[in-house]
Amino acid sequence: MSWTIHFSIKKASQLVKELGRQVATDRCIMALLFLIIAIGVIAIIIVKLVNPNNKDIRDIPGLAPPAMGWKLVWSAS
Repeated sequence: MSWTIHFSIKKASQLVKELGRQVATDRCIMALLFLIIAIGVIAIIIVKLVNPNNKDIRDIPGLAPPAMGWKLVWSAS
């Protein structure tokens, strides 16, 4: 009886260690993906600030110059 309890505890602790490794791996993968996306966004912002007339990169919402208002559009025509 004692042997089966010891075996079950050993199996359970191995399972907990394995689950802990999987959680740590998932967190590392999520952190790396976030870092890659953040670096990409920062790179696009820097390129748009350095060369705003570059048409190869689409405008990022919020960084584009404000659109002309309706009053300005009507008064121009």
